[in-house]
Amino acid sequence: MKRLTVILFILGLVIYAGCASGPSLRSVKPIDYNKRGLVAVGDLQNLTGNRDYDPLLDGLTGSLIVELHETECFRVIERQRLKSIMEEMKLGMTGLTDPAKTKEVGKMIGADAILFVNLASVTYDASKTSAFIVEAAMEKIEMTLDARLVSVEKGEILATSKITIPYSNFYGSGYFGLMKAGEKADQKVLVQKALERSVKHLAREIAWQVSKKNR
Repeated sequence: MKRLTVILFILGLVIYAGCASGPSLRSVKPIDYNKRGLVAVGDLQNLTGNRDYDPLLDGLTGSLIVELHETECFRVIERQRLKSIMEEMKLGMTGLTDPAKTKEVGKMIGADAILFVNLASVTYDASKTSAFIVEAAMEKIEMTLDARLVSVEKGEILATSKITIPYSNFYGSGYFGLMKAGEKADQKVLVQKALERSVKHLAREIAWQVSKKNR
């Protein structure tokens, strides 16, 4: 039975080598332009403890800004304005966890709210099994990104979102190279793809929550 299961598993790999899933995108109702809040977007922060993921976050702030703009629920401040003010104040993103600093920076750039986004976790798990002439493997990677929109004036959280993108990859081969299906995944590539998908989901979720309050 185990022999048959693994052989069928490998045959399945030929058809399906990997899969990624996640929540569906929110359908967001635009807000009238004169009612849209002015939002600044902070650089994405890596909280996983793995510095290998730092380069993957570069450029994603810009992508998030674009996604927020396309929801038609916000007026988004140019990223460089926020960076310039923070550099002038010699303040890092972690410094904005202080409500007083958030308020000070927000007022200097004219923002109503600041959006904070974190790469919260990346987990990886792999397992192998073999029978007869077949060896099969399955690896799972799961990435979680969270966000919160914070009012500059009151320091209260206006909207929050968390998205987890799981990815399963199956691969295997027959002994002596008789057959092969799929291949081991590049973790960084998978995390990069998941991040690109996640910023769109986060932008839509934050916009959906804010849009509901403005109806």
